[in-house]
Amino acid sequence: MTNYDKENEKSLENSLNKAISDMDFSDISEKVKTSLDIFIDKTMNFINGNQVRKPAIQTKNPQVCAQKLPEKTKAGLLKTAMVISFLFAFSMLIVLFFDGFSYDFFKNLFLTALFSISGFFTFKKSQQLDMISKDYTRFLRELGHNTVIPIRDLASSVQKSEEDTIKELMYMMNKGYFKQARIVENNSLFLLDIPTFKLYKNQKNQMPNLSHEENKKIAQDASTKTNKDKAEEIIRISSKEITSINLDISRIKNRNFLEKVIEIKKTIENITNIIKRYPEKAYVLDKFIEYYLPTTVKLIDAYTEYEIMESNDSKIKNSLAEIESSIEIINEAFEKIQLELMEDRTMDIKTDIDTMKILLNQEGYLEKDWSKDE
Repeated sequence: MTNYDKENEKSLENSLNKAISDMDFSDISEKVKTSLDIFIDKTMNFINGNQVRKPAIQTKNPQVCAQKLPEKTKAGLLKTAMVISFLFAFSMLIVLFFDGFSYDFFKNLFLTALFSISGFFTFKKSQQLDMISKDYTRFLRELGHNTVIPIRDLASSVQKSEEDTIKELMYMMNKGYFKQARIVENNSLFLLDIPTFKLYKNQKNQMPNLSHEENKKIAQDASTKTNKDKAEEIIRISSKEITSINLDISRIKNRNFLEKVIEIKKTIENITNIIKRYPEKAYVLDKFIEYYLPTTVKLIDAYTEYEIMESNDSKIKNSLAEIESSIEIINEAFEKIQLELMEDRTMDIKTDIDTMKILLNQEGYLEKDWSKDE
């Protein structure tokens, strides 16, 4: 979390605590909106794969994977050296052609050969670095959200043998492309980061007599354990907060506010159900579960407490109006998160539908009039 994020949360938290203490919620809805706008932007960017904070997607974590190619400068220098070498070699060939067999013939011939060989080797090395750069990009794409993957899958992604792929991975690990990676299980599995390696070691030490295939499964399971734990935590905390909201619902008198609270409860339940079904999405909801959901419950609690007072005091009435406005803003934000969480699933369904239409059209079924009996 950046210092700006911390200051943003601390500012809203202090404002909310002060508002509850002073019973003065003036402008709290605007502060909630500003804070949520930042939260929504960062969450959506993060879901879409943009690096907006220390990434939970480990391939986008600079402490795990190089975000800039470590040898890009070296490749550029080699290409420059290659061009210079070939230019000198070409120049020496011209000298040889015009001077013929002069007293400098062998010297010029030697220099021509030297620059030609130098140009050839720098060309081959720059080609190798270009290939490594392209393969590194393909490896990252193949890894996706995973922190463990079979070597054969990585080999397939670059169309190389497993042996050559292992050599290339070892080179990348030594040169800082992959900063925490390990290759385990007789060179059959690639572990991307230290947490996954620790989980793999711990589970393997607890069951040392497992077969090779079973140990591979342990490593693969380790990559999903973190997201599964996070998903379970989100479900547990959400259930607790929903219970608290249900208690408030039974006490709320203002029907308009009651409808908004019921609506936001439904949105929270929908988000929780998405995480139950797709626990791999849990990584993006840290701020939702740790901060914005408890803040929402705190606002609803404050509303019910002020409503019980049945006071005509203008400060309390203004506070109730500000809280109601804040809850409406928060629900809009939560609905955006809900939609964004399902965006990839929506795209998959659309792709499936489009593919089916193409296949049906190719078979001529879309042109068929099914209303007629044949």
